[in-house]
Amino acid sequence: MNQQYVDTVRVLLAVAPAVFRSPRFALKGGTALNLFAHDMPRLSVDIDVVFTDHTLNREDALRAIAADLKAAKSAIAALGFHAHLPTAKGGENVKLLVEGSGQRIKVEVNFVLRGTVLPVTQRPLVPKAQELFTTDITLPILDLPELYGGKLVAAMDRQHPRDMFDVLHMLERFGWRSSFIDCFVAYLAGH
Repeated sequence: MNQQYVDTVRVLLAVAPAVFRSPRFALKGGTALNLFAHDMPRLSVDIDVVFTDHTLNREDALRAIAADLKAAKSAIAALGFHAHLPTAKGGENVKLLVEGSGQRIKVEVNFVLRGTVLPVTQRPLVPKAQELFTTDITLPILDLPELYGGKLVAAMDRQHPRDMFDVLHMLERFGWRSSFIDCFVAYLAGH
């Protein structure tokens, strides 16, 4: 296993609880699949976040995301890491860059698709990751069908090898479950 990836995941796991202090954030994407849903078929080194509150309009949601990321930045700094909130071209503060121990991770909140299709679940770090990283955390995670629905859209859109790997893993383990397809259609409609 590549030591740089291992060290980066250590930073990710150290700061993730600070990010998810916000009750409006839930983990999605490869990190959720590979560290919290499946026993580490691959490592993932970023924190993709869904903003779960679908009741806010865009402007209020952006303000809430910025406030939650600012709070996460302060909590992460208290842990001894450097965190930076870059402003996007449109003026949105939806990313947090974290550096520490020679590693860098990105926390990114999807502000376009807000809310979830299914209820968010609390999931612990998978046993293999607990052993390798000597830590045990539980985070709010999208439900498995929704994780794969989003992953299928990402694979279709980006066609990146990591997305293809995750989809292949889904097919080998689960096949085409109707709940995965339902969530895929919901995400595709909002894409």
